[in-house]
Amino acid sequence: MNKISVLQNFKKVESDPYPYIMIQQALPEHIHNELLSTLPNEFIDQQESRDHHGKKTYHVNQIKKDGWKISNIWKEFAEYHTSREFFDSVMDIFSPWNDILPIKKDKIILEDRSQTQQPADVNCFTDFNFVKHPPENNVSNRTPHCDNEKEIYAGLLYLKHKGDHSTGGGFNIHKADNLQMTGLRELVTPGPVVNTCPYESNNFAMFLNVKRSVHSVEPRQNAHHPRISINMIARYHVSSLWK
Repeated sequence: MNKISVLQNFKKVESDPYPYIMIQQALPEHIHNELLSTLPNEFIDQQESRDHHGKKTYHVNQIKKDGWKISNIWKEFAEYHTSREFFDSVMDIFSPWNDILPIKKDKIILEDRSQTQQPADVNCFTDFNFVKHPPENNVSNRTPHCDNEKEIYAGLLYLKHKGDHSTGGGFNIHKADNLQMTGLRELVTPGPVVNTCPYESNNFAMFLNVKRSVHSVEPRQNAHHPRISINMIARYHVSSLWK
């Protein structure tokens, strides 16, 4: 396993209520510390807000356009977590559920958005982005929802400021019986929270995006620093994992 992979300390997949993993201390301490100390905050803060909370995202295709003005370890980290090697590792972890994939693993032609040259006839892409939410208290910056139905998987790595003593902000797994959604794929009755990946630096969570993959973000308390996460996904161009 690659020394910068967020999966190197993976132990098992949880299957109830849907396939997901949670890893504490996902990265070696020295790698985590270097990533945290070289976060490209200047470039993240230059991005347009993405929602009414003031969320900022800095995507790998924009990072590439900007000439990779990030640290060497972040460049290596972004390139690896959009690579075919990482994609295949994720697919291997979730292999018991591969029979639900509309395009099978060996038929997937992957577009890696960190690279300039792409293969012909791509049918899937990987993506990577920095996400920064301003400090807000007692509100969720992402209420219970399902992701885009073309998404295959989504993962997030938490990087928390060393002076951040807030509580909450974790990644919630919901068990929903009724999947009635609004137009924004938000759940009308999301069901109870059955597990949470705490918002602590170097924690990693990932799920396979089946229809019942309902998740949310905990409200924060005593928040004075932004909530930082690194998101990594794979998504089909045309096919849907669920409808």
